Amino acid sequence: MRVIKKVVVKQVLTEIRKQLMMEDYLKKKKQVEKEIKQLEFQLHKKLKASKNNFEYQSALKSSFNKEIKERNDKVKIIDFQIGQLNDLEIGTEIKEQTVDTLFELKIGDDWDAFINKTEIIIKDGIVHEIREGGN
Repeated sequence: MRVIKKVVVKQVLTEIRKQLMMEDYLKKKKQVEKEIKQLEFQLHKKLKASKNNFEYQSALKSSFNKEIKERNDKVKIIDFQIGQLNDLEIGTEIKEQTVDTLFELKIGDDWDAFINKTEIIIKDGIVHEIREGGN
C-alpha cells in the first residue's frame, strides 16, 4: 500500500546559502521600498488633481496611508529576518518546508518507525542526508 507521509526539508546554512538568502531579503526589501515610493507619488498626484474635493482627499489619504503602512510593516519584518540571518552560525539547520512523499507500506513493517519524523537535509542545493526518525 502506498501512503503519503509528510517530510521536513531543512537547509544547512553555508556561506553560499547565507549570501543567497541575504541577497533575496535585500531584493525583497528594495522592491517593497520601491512600492512605497510609487504609492506616495500616486497619492501626491491624486491629491493635486482633486484640490477642491476635501472629502475625496481624506478618503485617498486614508486608503493610501493604509497601503503604505502595510508595506512599512513588511520592511520591518524583512529587517528582522536580516538580523536573524546575521545572528545564525554557519552549519545551522533551517527548516525550509514540509513536503508530501509517497511511501510503500506493507504488512510486517514497523509502524512506530514509519510514523517517526523523516527529514531531508539540503546543503548548497544538494541532498546531503536523509534522516529517518528525525535523528
